Amino acid sequence: MNLMPKLAARAEAGRPVRCALIGAGKFGSMFLAQVPHIEGLEVAVIADLDPERARNACRTVGWDEARLGQTRFVADGLEAAQADGVEVVIEATGHPAAGARHALAAIAAGRHVVMVNVEADVLVGPVLAAKAKAAG
Repeated sequence: MNLMPKLAARAEAGRPVRCALIGAGKFGSMFLAQVPHIEGLEVAVIADLDPERARNACRTVGWDEARLGQTRFVADGLEAAQADGVEVVIEATGHPAAGARHALAAIAAGRHVVMVNVEADVLVGPVLAAKAKAAG
């Protein structure tokens, strides 16, 4: 039984949900471990201050070289938040100021935002939510 039929339908139509992950630390790695098992979800870009650390995190959680080759690795979260073809930005840096900047950039670019950054959410979550609502 497929628990995510909408994602499966997107995969079948050749239109997987493309996301950007910003921050490949503890939470980011837990998310990356699940990606190969989620039909219809593609990580288009991963941003981390150390892109090689992000590549190694992917390898550690079981990504094969083919999946790694389909993913762009960058050091700039703003670049990831605004990357072409990305629908959803997952902000997982744990840094409040960076998280707010990334979320604002993603909202301005018309992306959905998954704010895993509790530190940023505590400080500016309601402001970010209002900006996202205003952006549609």
